[in-house]
Amino acid sequence: MCATSVTVALSSVLVSRPNPGPPIPSISIRLQARFAHCVEAHLRRIILSRLSCFCVWTILFALCFQGQAGFVLALDEPAKVEDGRRDDQGRQIVSKTLGISVSGYLEGSYTQNFNNPSNGINQLRIFDVNANEFRPNVAKFVLDREAHADGTGWDRAGFHVKFNAGKDSQFIGGTNLSPYADFQEFYAQYVLPIGKGLDIKAGRINTLIGFEGLESPENPNYSRSWLFGLGQPFTTFGLRASYEFSKQVSFSIGGINSITSATGDSTNKPMVESALVLTPTERFKATFYGLFGPRPGQRPRSEGNRVLGGGFLSYQLTEKASMVLEAYYANQERASDLSRGGNARWDGVAGYFIYDVTKQWGFRFRSEVFEDAGGFVSCNGTESFPKANVCFGATQNRTSRDVAQTLWETTGTLQYRPFASLLTRLEYRYDKSDRNVFQQGNRATNYQPTLTLDVVYFF
Repeated sequence: MCATSVTVALSSVLVSRPNPGPPIPSISIRLQARFAHCVEAHLRRIILSRLSCFCVWTILFALCFQGQAGFVLALDEPAKVEDGRRDDQGRQIVSKTLGISVSGYLEGSYTQNFNNPSNGINQLRIFDVNANEFRPNVAKFVLDREAHADGTGWDRAGFHVKFNAGKDSQFIGGTNLSPYADFQEFYAQYVLPIGKGLDIKAGRINTLIGFEGLESPENPNYSRSWLFGLGQPFTTFGLRASYEFSKQVSFSIGGINSITSATGDSTNKPMVESALVLTPTERFKATFYGLFGPRPGQRPRSEGNRVLGGGFLSYQLTEKASMVLEAYYANQERASDLSRGGNARWDGVAGYFIYDVTKQWGFRFRSEVFEDAGGFVSCNGTESFPKANVCFGATQNRTSRDVAQTLWETTGTLQYRPFASLLTRLEYRYDKSDRNVFQQGNRATNYQPTLTLDVVYFF
């Protein structure tokens, strides 16, 4: 296209000259500049389209797995279970005989930061870090075989593989194949014939800790809370056992040797995580979780034990309305240069209100307070990719100075789901700190308002 445009431009110039002669130098310079600009624009289009191309190929790859000709993606609702194309959770069935299914989604977003930070970064955010620009969040692809306790032999075996491509991949921290590719989860599963079935998983698994999680569409809001994003682990690697004593009581415990989180951690030391789930009624559920084990501090050879304990309560108010309350406390030995005893402490509380007006329209509201008393878990990012957990004063190579602070935020989300396979969200969020850790233009400030449009397509 660049060559064509230059040829057309040259032809128009020559036609306009009554007696074409030797090329005019000024015309040559203009044509060279136009050609260079055209090449630059073309390269930009190529770079911006790389992830889109990958997303398209991901969908095509999933469709090829169907093994059925003439299959068309339905935009109104998932195919019925009876037709053999989807299971009861809406996942595409690859093989009924093997019990293997495939699913995933594509997500992209645009965030307007009304502070207009000069570095183009939303401060203290985790995945929604790009200010005033489009973000190709993730193309997520899941291959799954569910294990069943009521079967025998092969029926009790399963596996789960979750692959991500996109800007969110780097910060999830599973395997980090590249800055834009990551195996978030990969584990084998077997249900031992003990009692009602002892579920054993081995590999990298999403953590038991917290109400929110890595999968954006499964959270009430687009942006993540600080309770999750700053203070909780994302994934764990190790062995996990789960047992359902009854419909009212279940328990999980895991022995792990590594975690991924907003706080960089390359230590492979044994830890324990657990979760107790109580469901006394259909409307009420209580989850209590804990994490314990050695983790590195801020300085070399400053390792200390980390303990994190908390939980969340969820209550279904009506058929359309529900609420959730989460709180936890965490402390790590020898991890802070700011506290008198050298221990780092972080804790917080968050409340959620979820209301579905119709099957398509809904509102989600969140408010939270988060305290980083030791300055250990916040402001640990740099202006280099992935630009997460950044505070004012950070550079391309260095984080900002450690700061003990209390953060609070309020988030409101309007959700619209025109089809079962399409989710759109419009989110307004207002962040506040008792310290000047946010950025307005090129100066520090203590607040940050943002507006985000998020679109998710499920396949």
